[in-house]
Amino acid sequence: MTLAAERLAEFSRLVGSIYDAAVEPDRWPEALEAICGFIDAKTAVLQSYDVFDRSPPFQRHVGYEPQWLEVYFAKYYALNPYMDDVARLGPGDCAFTSSRPDYQDLFQSEFYTGWLKPQALVDGSVLVVEKSMSNITTLVNARGESEGPFDETTLERLNLIYPHLRRAMLIGRAFESHRRQRADDAAVLDSLAAGMFLLGRRGDILQANAAGAAMLAARSALKNNGGRLELAVPSADRLLKAALAAGREGEAVLGGKGASIPVRGEDSESSEYIVHLLPLNAVRQQSIDASQGADFVVFVRRIDGGDIAAIAAFTQRFNLTPKEAHVLQTVVEVGGVPQAADVLGLSAATVRTHVTAIFDKSGVRRQADLIRLLMEMTSPFAR
Repeated sequence: MTLAAERLAEFSRLVGSIYDAAVEPDRWPEALEAICGFIDAKTAVLQSYDVFDRSPPFQRHVGYEPQWLEVYFAKYYALNPYMDDVARLGPGDCAFTSSRPDYQDLFQSEFYTGWLKPQALVDGSVLVVEKSMSNITTLVNARGESEGPFDETTLERLNLIYPHLRRAMLIGRAFESHRRQRADDAAVLDSLAAGMFLLGRRGDILQANAAGAAMLAARSALKNNGGRLELAVPSADRLLKAALAAGREGEAVLGGKGASIPVRGEDSESSEYIVHLLPLNAVRQQSIDASQGADFVVFVRRIDGGDIAAIAAFTQRFNLTPKEAHVLQTVVEVGGVPQAADVLGLSAATVRTHVTAIFDKSGVRRQADLIRLLMEMTSPFAR
C-alpha cells in the first residue's frame, strides 16, 4: 500500500471513529486519539460550551495527566496568551501558535515555564468547530518537543476533519436531547398513577412501570398469574384474553385503537379502572423504546374524581379549549403523544399540535414539565 493509500485509509477510520463517538459519547477518547495520530499531535481537547445551558461544558481530552488539567483551569487558564484566538476565529477557522509573529515570546512567559515546559509541549493549534450566539465548540491540540511545531500540512488535515466534527457535534446533540427526553418520559411514567405494562403475545409481563408494579402488588384490579397479566374480575379477564387473541391475528382484527376494558377492583374502596390494550406495531415499538420483543402495551388507569378535578383546574387556569383539555387528560393517562394519539384515534401530528398549544398557554416546553406543573397544583398523580 502506498503512503497516500495508507493516509486515506487512516482518514477513513478517523471519520468513522468521529461518527461512532457522536452516537456513543464514551468513544470520544478513541476518536481524539485517532485525530492526534492523523495530525501527529501529543494531546487533544474537544470542548463545547452552551451559553444558555447551566450544566458544565462538554469536554473530552486525551494526552494530559489529570493534575495538569486541574492546574491549568485553576491558574494557567488566565495566563494563556492565546485565548483571544477563539474570539477572532470563525467556524471552520484554524490557527496554531507557531505561526504567530510573537511565537518566540511564548518561551519567556510564565504560561510556558510553569505549564507547557514541564509537559514538554512546544506548540498548540485551535480549530473552531462551532460558533454561534449560544454555542462555542473547539478542538485544541498540542505538540511536544519530539513532534516539533505544527505546519501547513496540519492545517490542511484539520480542514479535512472540520466538517465531520461539526456534523458529529450536531448529531451528538440530537442524540443527547433524545436520551434526555427518554429519561424524562420514563420519570413521568413512573410518577403517574397510570400503570403501564409491556406484554408478550400471550399476555406475559415483560416490563411494568412503578405504578403498574404497585397495582400488581396490591392484587386489586389486576394480578400476575404465573408471569401473565390477569384481571381480577373474570368477565373483564375474558375480554382481555379475547383482545390479546384478536391482536395476535393482526392489528386490523383488534382495531388500530386497541381495546378498552372497564374493571372494578377488589379492594375495600371498590375502585374502578380502565384497562386499555394496544398492539405494538413498528411505529409504537419505536415510540416507547420497546426493545424486549413486546407485542402489546397496556395502560391501566384508576378512575378518580381528584384527577378530573386537577385537569379541570388546569383547564380553567390556562384557558384550555375542551379539545385541549381532552388531549391533556389522555396524555396524562397514557404517558405520551404517540400513545394518546392511538387512544384518541387522532394522528400524532394533531395531538402534538394540541400539546404545543397547551405548552404555549401554560409556559412550559416539555411534557415532563407539564406533568410536574399539574402535580404542583393538586398532586393528584403521585399516590
